[in-house]
Amino acid sequence: MIRFALQKIALAVLTLWGVATLVFLLFTLVPGDPAQMMLGKRDDPEALAAVRAKYGLDQPLSVQYVQYLGRISPVNFTGEGPLFKAPDFGESFQRQGQKVSALIGQTFPNTALLALVAIGFAVVVGGVLGAVVAYREGSILDQFLTAFSALGMSLPSFFTAVLFAWIFAYLLGPWTGLNLTGSLYAVDDYTGERYLQLKNLILPALTLGIRPIGVVLQLTRNSVLQVAQKDFVRTARAKGLKEGRVFFRHILPVASNPIITTISGWFASLLAGAVFVEIIFGWNGMGKLLVEALNTRDLPITMGCVMVIAAIFVFLTTLVDVLYAVLDPRIRAELF
Repeated sequence: MIRFALQKIALAVLTLWGVATLVFLLFTLVPGDPAQMMLGKRDDPEALAAVRAKYGLDQPLSVQYVQYLGRISPVNFTGEGPLFKAPDFGESFQRQGQKVSALIGQTFPNTALLALVAIGFAVVVGGVLGAVVAYREGSILDQFLTAFSALGMSLPSFFTAVLFAWIFAYLLGPWTGLNLTGSLYAVDDYTGERYLQLKNLILPALTLGIRPIGVVLQLTRNSVLQVAQKDFVRTARAKGLKEGRVFFRHILPVASNPIITTISGWFASLLAGAVFVEIIFGWNGMGKLLVEALNTRDLPITMGCVMVIAAIFVFLTTLVDVLYAVLDPRIRAELF
């Protein structure tokens, strides 16, 4: 098992190296002078030269690439200081003096909380409903929820966000008490004090959770139906075990493999796909930061956000592969 896990970790490192290389080449070859972007309309050759020297833009592309990998790597290859360090994505071009890592650190927890609540809501609701309709195959409830899940999967997040904001915050706002826009924290205009606004989490989390609910529901239903026909499940029932024990001890561990894959993939997708939802609801997250960076061509912020999302996606994929071997005895048998 340890060897298998190490192989997956090595593959994850190689994948992240490939992503980092691709991101560097894409954003380095983008037309435009980053130094000129930072200086704006000023056209001072000395200032341009100073900016290029400060950020290493006057170095050959190969040197910039090596320096970039050294900055974003969590391992310190210089031999000075501790072995491990925090990744450094440089300074923002437009927000002078502000570190990209600090900006991502301020906004990423909001996006992670939003994605966690959304995927948690989808797993609980979709998983429970999927298991229920699997035991009522062909019933009216099964047909209704199947149609509902198909509708939910077909709705784009930006359309659902506008629809939910209009219905629950605008039309029904006096009764729901929900705000049309707002982030996790609100700031008092007079005292500057920050106070928690958890109700602002409801609409964006519900919007993000609609599509994965349909996916988890359908996947749970189909997976439970498929596993319930296996010989080991028939044997468990023949022994006289209660149906609840058969489900939780025999059906669910095997049926959960594709569900875990879906959850991990959707969680990473929600982190990236929260962009439109955060913009519509005014949620101060990494997606909103990424859109603002793209609009202003702030390359360090854009590259940093893309690398963080890629790292999370690769980490979750690797974790799921290892969990497969832990949960499913058939995979362990194939490996060992």
